[in-house]
Amino acid sequence: MSVVDALPAVTDRPIATVSVAEYLGRRLRQAGVEHLFGVPGDFNLDLLDGLATVDGLAWVGSANELGAGYAADAYARRRGLGVLVTTYGVGELSALNAVAGSAAEDVPVLHVVGSPRTASVAAGALLHHTLADGDFDHFTRAAAEVSVRTEVLTRHRAGEQIDAAVLAAMTHRRPAYLSVPQDVATARVDATPLEVPLRAHSDAAAVCRFERLVRALLAEARRPVVVAGHLVARFGLGAELARICRRSGIPVVTQISARGVVGTDAPFAGDSCGDMLDPATTALVDRADVVLHVGTVLTAELTGFGTARRPDERTVALHATEVTLGAERLGDVLFPDALGALGRAVAGSSWEPVVPGTPARGWTDDPADAGALTQRSSWQLLQAWLPAHTALLADTGTAFWGALSLRLPTDTVWVGQPIWNSIGYALPAVLGQGLADPVRRPVLLIGDGAAQMTVQELGTIAAAGLAPVVVLLDNRGYTIERALQSPDATYNDVPAWDWEAVVTGLTGGRSRYRSAATTDELRAALAEATELRDELVFVHVRLGRDDVPPLLRLLAERATAARG
Repeated sequence: MSVVDALPAVTDRPIATVSVAEYLGRRLRQAGVEHLFGVPGDFNLDLLDGLATVDGLAWVGSANELGAGYAADAYARRRGLGVLVTTYGVGELSALNAVAGSAAEDVPVLHVVGSPRTASVAAGALLHHTLADGDFDHFTRAAAEVSVRTEVLTRHRAGEQIDAAVLAAMTHRRPAYLSVPQDVATARVDATPLEVPLRAHSDAAAVCRFERLVRALLAEARRPVVVAGHLVARFGLGAELARICRRSGIPVVTQISARGVVGTDAPFAGDSCGDMLDPATTALVDRADVVLHVGTVLTAELTGFGTARRPDERTVALHATEVTLGAERLGDVLFPDALGALGRAVAGSSWEPVVPGTPARGWTDDPADAGALTQRSSWQLLQAWLPAHTALLADTGTAFWGALSLRLPTDTVWVGQPIWNSIGYALPAVLGQGLADPVRRPVLLIGDGAAQMTVQELGTIAAAGLAPVVVLLDNRGYTIERALQSPDATYNDVPAWDWEAVVTGLTGGRSRYRSAATTDELRAALAEATELRDELVFVHVRLGRDDVPPLLRLLAERATAARG
C-alpha cells in the first residue's frame, strides 16, 4: 500500500479537536465525576476556565487544599473516581498529605495541577511558587511517591497522557497525578479517542487459571471463610460479594476498614480486627481450611496487632490488579474479574451457613446512666439513636474507636481512615460523601482536637447545601495520644474554643447548635437532629478529659506492648 493510499481518512475530512482542558473534563464525565474539589491559583486558571465549559462538572471550592483533598477522597470512595485541582507548588504540597492518605487507603483520586508554561520551564525561569532554582520537577517527584502514575502533559501527547492517568487511577484504585502547563491547557487535541470509554483488561488466561484453582481448592474445603477488605467498597462490589456468599453459604467477616460492605442479608459473621474487636471472628478464620481474602490489607491495626491469622498456603487473595495463593502470584487479574471468577467457582457449591454471634465488645441497649455524660452513656445514646440509611463518618481517635463498637443500622455506609489515620480527615470527608451520595444523610463523629484542624470546611459544607449531623466529642485535647503515652503532657492540650460562635460564624447561621453535658441534653439534641432533617445540626458533647472507650484503652495497651 502506498503512503497516499494509507491516509484517506486524514485527507477526506478534518479531525475534530477540543482543548486539553475540555478533553480532560469529558473523560471525567465518562467516569461518573460531577464535582471538582480544589483551590484556584494563577497557574490553574486557564485549566479551570476550560473545565467550566464541560456540561455536568461543578466546581467545589474549599478553604484550603488539604480539605479539598480529603473531600475528593471521600467522593472517590463512593463514585469510583474523585478529582482534586490545585495550583503548582504551594497548592499541591498543601494537598500532599491528603493524596498520601488516598494512596494508603486505595482511593482513586486524580490530582490535577495547573503548572507554569512550557517555555518558562524550558528556560529554567525563576518563578513564584518554585524553589527559585530552575528545577520544575521537584513536586512531580514528590507526587510520584504517592501516585500510581504521574504525567506532565505535552501538546503532542496530552490526550494519551490523560487517558493513561485516569485509567491507572480507576484500575488500581490509587491516586494518579496530572501536571497541566498553562499553555497546554488551551492547546487543541484530537477528540476522536473520546468516542471509546476507557477500560482496562485482565489477562484472560490468568482469569481462567484462577477460576480453576479456586474451584479445586474449595472442592476439598469444609470450613471456608471470606475476609472482606476495603477494596470491595472501593470497587462498589459489596452487593456482588454478598450474593456470592449468600448462595454458597460461605461466611464472611469484614475488616474494620470495610464495615457494612456486605450488608446483613449475607451470612455475615462479624467484624474482624484480630482478638481486639470480636474474638469469635478470629476463631472462625483460624479454624477455616480455606481463607479467601477479598481486597484486604493486613496492617497492624487492621489485624489487632498481629492477632489475626496471617496468609498461608491455603489463603487466596484478591488484590486490585492481581491474585495470589499464599506467596505465589497467579497473574494479572483485575479485582472485578477476580470476584466474578470466584462467583463462578463456587456456583453449585453449598456450605452450612454460620449463625453470627454477639460481638464480645459492643455498646448495649441498656438505658444510659443519668447525669453527666461519660463515654459509655454517650455511645449508648448514639447507638439507640443512629438512623438507618445514613453515612457514618468517624474521625481518627476517640470517635473511631468508640464507633467501632456500634452496631451499624440497615444500609449504613461506613467511612473511616484506619490505615493513614490523619486526624481531621472526616470533617471535610462529609463534603465529598454528601455530594457523591446525596440520598444518605452524613453523620459525623469527631473529637475536638481533630475538628480544630479542618473545621473551616464546615463553611463549605453549609454552602453546598448539605445537612449532616455533626457530633463533636469534646474532651479538651488529643485524648487518643493521652491514652497512648504521657497523659498529662501539655502537648496533648488544645485551646478552648467557643464552639457555638465558631459554628455560627462558619456556616453563616445556616445551622443549629446544641450543647450537651448530660444524658437528657444529648438525648434531646439527637431527637431534634432527627426532626431537623434538612438542616445542619452540630451537637457539642462535653466529656471528661481522660475517659476513653474500652477499645481505645485496649489499643493503647497493644501499642505499648508493640513498642516493647
